[in-house]
Amino acid sequence: MTSSQNIPKSIIGGLLALFVSTSVFSADITHALRNNTQDKATTENYFELGLGAGIGRAPSLTDDDATWAAPYWVINGSYNWNGLFVEKYGESSDPILLGYNAYESEDWSLDIIIGPNFSGLHFDDKFEDLDDRNSSTMFGGRLTGYLGDNVVQFSVKHDISGNSHGTSASALVGRNWQVRNWNFHSLIGLQFFDSRINDYYHGINDAEASRTEFTRYNPGSNFNATAEVGVTYPVTENWVFRSTARFSTVSDADMDSPIFETTSSTRTSLRTSITYVF
Repeated sequence: MTSSQNIPKSIIGGLLALFVSTSVFSADITHALRNNTQDKATTENYFELGLGAGIGRAPSLTDDDATWAAPYWVINGSYNWNGLFVEKYGESSDPILLGYNAYESEDWSLDIIIGPNFSGLHFDDKFEDLDDRNSSTMFGGRLTGYLGDNVVQFSVKHDISGNSHGTSASALVGRNWQVRNWNFHSLIGLQFFDSRINDYYHGINDAEASRTEFTRYNPGSNFNATAEVGVTYPVTENWVFRSTARFSTVSDADMDSPIFETTSSTRTSLRTSITYVF
């Protein structure tokens, strides 16, 4: 990421809102449910490009009113070759994911995965004496199971980049309902972050406290819960409309951090997009 010395606080606040409002869900299950492809055990080959718009509320560094609204590009795709795959889903917490399908049966699939996670934070103005928080490269496993009409997924990942040295885990369940050409879906999930991840991204160490206005802060581990509902409609063979609403909890480990202006215990968003699938 380039230096942000000339980036205004409003942009930094927006970037942090994106960081703390990322989905808890691994990319492939959300994509599968939204597109009614959850009966496919392997990653499908596709590419889509489009435009979206979103509005929501999320904790902010710089503003007591943490409401945001913005347009965005939608660039999604995946490719599978002999069990090796690459995935990119714009609404996932994993910007891009590389993996290998290590095990596959009729109902279960195990992937070994690696990819960047957690947006880097580069500060200016009142944050200029804080150390930058860099993105972490997370390595781990992802287990997906198909239980009747429901899809369950569990993942455990550890930072191997040497930044946070932390571990995260998630569990989720989802399903969809087809009503004519409208595909409705719902997901609920729980995500765990250990104290090392929270300390790296939200903590204030002794050196930072000595040279800034912030007090020392060392958060512990935490759980966050997320729920999502949405609908997908194929306008034509190639054009696809999607709309998704999300609600997530924000733990005290996050909100007690002195770098936040807001202390909201929840984050919400509504996103709508139109994309062309190649």
